Parts: sequence; C-alpha cells; structure tokens
Amino acid sequence: MKRMHMGKFLLAVMLLLLGLRWAEAADPSRLIVFGDSLSDPGNAFVLTLDVSLPPFELIPSAPYARGGLHLSNGPTWVEQMGRRLNLSLDTGPALLAPKVFSNYAVGAARARLEGAISLGAQVGWFLQNTGGVAPTDALYIVYVGNNDLRDALAALATDPSGATSGMILNAAITAIQDNLLALYAAGARHFLIPNAPNLALLPAMRLQGPQVQAAGQQLSMNFNSGMAQLLNGLEASMPVKITRLDIFNLLTEAVAAPASFGFTDVEHSCITPGVLRHPFCVSPDTYLFWDGIHPTRAAHAVFAQRAYAALQLP
Repeated sequence: MKRMHMGKFLLAVMLLLLGLRWAEAADPSRLIVFGDSLSDPGNAFVLTLDVSLPPFELIPSAPYARGGLHLSNGPTWVEQMGRRLNLSLDTGPALLAPKVFSNYAVGAARARLEGAISLGAQVGWFLQNTGGVAPTDALYIVYVGNNDLRDALAALATDPSGATSGMILNAAITAIQDNLLALYAAGARHFLIPNAPNLALLPAMRLQGPQVQAAGQQLSMNFNSGMAQLLNGLEASMPVKITRLDIFNLLTEAVAAPASFGFTDVEHSCITPGVLRHPFCVSPDTYLFWDGIHPTRAAHAVFAQRAYAALQLP
C-alpha cells in the first residue's frame, strides 16, 4: 500500500516537472515591453511629435522620419523578434493605442526617476491600462539603464572620484528591481532582460578618446555586474524565469569579427552629423551603428536573432 502511494506520488512529481518544463518552453502568448530608444517603436514621436532632420546630431534628440520614426533606420530588435514569434502587434507603440499595442519603451527613458520618462512611469502606464494585472503567460522585456549609464559617464566630468557615478548606477539598479517586483506582484513570471553594451564601442565615445572609452567600459561592466547579482537573487528567491541577453559580449563579437555578422564598418556612424546634403551612408546594412549611440536596423536584426535563440523555444 505504501509502495502504491509512493508510486503515485512520484508520478505526480514527474507530471509536475514535465508540466513546468513545458510551460518554460512554450511560446509566450504576448509581449510586454519596457525600455528606452533601443526598443522604442515610435512612442517618443507619439509624445513629442518631433523628428530629427538634417543637419543631424551625432546623438539625436528625436526619432528619424526615415526608418519609421525609430531611433534607427528601421525596426528595433524587439519588433523583429516579435515578427518571428508571430506577435508583431504587441511590439507597436502602446502610447498610441494601448488597447492594441503593448510596447511602452520610450527614447531617452531612464531606469531611475530622472528626465521626462522613467521605467516606473512605463510600468505604471501598463498596470493602469490592465487594471493592475500582468498576464502570467506573457513575456516581459525590460531593457533600460543605457541612458543612466551615459549619465554616470557624464557625471565623471564634475566628480572624477566616481562617487556620483556609482550612486547613479545604484539608483538605476534599485529602480529596475522595484519595477520587476511590481510586475511580479501583478502576475509577471517570465522576463527577458538584456545587459548594457560596452559604451567604449559606441562611435560617440570613440570620438572622445581612450580615457573616456576606458571609463565608459568600466561603468558598463559595473552596471552589468550589479544587474547580474540582482537577477540571480530574484531567481533564487521567487518562482520566476529570467532569460538573459548578453548585448555587451555580442557587440564585442561584432566589433572583433564584423564580417561574421555582415558588417564592414563597426566604428563609424552611418549618419554624417552636421551636413545638409547626403547625410546617410550608401549601404546602412553594412554598418553596425546608425548614429553615435544607436545600432542600425541590421544590427537590431542580430540582436533579435540572439534574443530568440536565448528564449530556447521549441
């Protein structure tokens, strides 16, 4: 009798484990996106109705008309991955039509409460639109912190000790933690979270010289280390799945072996800032960077491919 009960118990455990594995491997029913310009499908334009026009700046203050109102010359990695998942509708600008789209990412957004848009504001909009409920079977993409990193780098000019920069990064990581917990409390269980790129590899940083590049690289590594500790801690303390996307090393790979990714120029921007005539390069898809800090549509495609692979879907 005891053996029968034990057999039933083991069978139940096996079925439970199989069910959990199936749930982890199943395609998400929906994509919910939070972030900055690297994931923005047009929300910045919805908010400001502003576009960048020639002569362009190396670091733009508004999206481009060319490329569909992105801060690139075409769809972001999130939108391209959404197509592959047959969830394209979810990656459209939620600030335009929240009942139709669910991408809340806005160009220039910070993780912390700084500037016009924060991660908390985006999560707040989402929860307000859903009545405080986060669907459990959705995939939540949270890619923010890149502008906080740039703030931390800029802070070194007035505080070379790095104390202010450290506080900025800590505040960003804390803000990300708070918002992940808010989403979890509302029902979210599966997250996709990329890390930050190496700031030293961006064209805008290359122009500032080796010292700035070295500082940018160190800050990127510090931020990514703090984020890794946060995500590991969350996974260890609650039933949540967090898929990582290593943008730092992916960008490093692309710069080290550009031909492997179809690029011929990984150091300069496709856009030539400050000129009125012919500001665009002839072959954007062979460039890694569109402007001083944003990748091209082709680079976004590489990110999307790596993100899809990281999800390990059947």
